[in-house]
Amino acid sequence: MDTNIALQISDLINRRNELVIAYDAKMILDSGENYLYEIKGEKLIAYVEVKKVQWYQWEISHLSVDENFERQGFGRQLVARAEEKAKNGGAKILQCTIRVDNEGSKHVFSICDFVQVGRFYNSNTGNDVEVWQKVISLQQ
Repeated sequence: MDTNIALQISDLINRRNELVIAYDAKMILDSGENYLYEIKGEKLIAYVEVKKVQWYQWEISHLSVDENFERQGFGRQLVARAEEKAKNGGAKILQCTIRVDNEGSKHVFSICDFVQVGRFYNSNTGNDVEVWQKVISLQQ
């Protein structure tokens, strides 16, 4: 990943998510191996962060699609790529959190066979958040 892509990811993450901190290119580059993204020409159109949390558990964060490219399957494609990366990393469970009012993300993750398993209030953001999970490996 180069600085231009990291700048575009930080712009998209800050624009499309309600976060406590603003992301910058350095933050993205420091954990660049966690990001999967789609580019059209020189423009970033979608990205997702996926990372190992426990030996058996990986997490998807901040799936975002540029406003001009919504509802074209890019979110589903990135979730599938994130799932493949997690499987290759030995994950048994893949999870994410979604703001209660984020119907677009809930739709994408439900299509990708995630299920809501919990809900909590995030006092840092003032949002109710749902926990969604998918068991991706039943093998030992």
